Amino acid sequence: MATLTWRILPVFTLTVRQFVGGKAVRVVAGLSFIPALFSLIYLLNPDVDEAIRLVVSTTFRGLIVAPLLPITVLILATGALGNEIEDRTLPYLTLKPIGRLRIVIEKLIGVVLVAAPLICAGIAATFFIAFRGDAGDNLDVLWAMLVSSIVGVIGYGAIFLLVSLLISRALLAGIMYALLWESLLGRYLPGLRVVSVRHFVESVFIKMLDNPDFTLKSATSITASIITIGAATVAAIILATWRLRRMSLD
Repeated sequence: MATLTWRILPVFTLTVRQFVGGKAVRVVAGLSFIPALFSLIYLLNPDVDEAIRLVVSTTFRGLIVAPLLPITVLILATGALGNEIEDRTLPYLTLKPIGRLRIVIEKLIGVVLVAAPLICAGIAATFFIAFRGDAGDNLDVLWAMLVSSIVGVIGYGAIFLLVSLLISRALLAGIMYALLWESLLGRYLPGLRVVSVRHFVESVFIKMLDNPDFTLKSATSITASIITIGAATVAAIILATWRLRRMSLD
């Protein structure tokens, strides 16, 4: 099976191997389970708030959606091609009979398939610890968190993959974007919300949750949110491919 995957998706397989054996995936795993610590602390005094309010408002919307989701994806996405550039191994990769578009797509698939399980595992741990015996009655909350997070992983993954080809210090630029644009400016300046990935991730979550106690001002429909993230992903892939073709790899 591994041999077949290598033949069909060699760049994807190489990317996953690099991540699994590297420090970045351990950092991402650690960050992904930080919200679970909040649930453990909550267990010390569960009367302080309702479990659903803690998970939805404080943990997921306040901590996971921004800044943890963009930062965890950023670490992997900027390293997928960025490490190839720093190590000067990208020229060897492009010498293989593989198109630039395919390289970008397989790198993105690698980022998504490594980041998504780690992030979803952290969310699931946070959910089950906080709800304990009531988890079965609130699975709609978990499902909404997982789906919206995967949408965010794909969108952020494509954008940060492009950034890694445009900016030499992509990790620093991505952190500033996640902390300033997505966390601060996007939250307090209404006009910026509709051009941030966070807005569409939260829109998918709120629409799927469909709970009157939790709302989002100017929330976009699920279909429109997914189409927007999909369009941004395709645009980022096209631009990354164009950039990769024009880069000097000598």
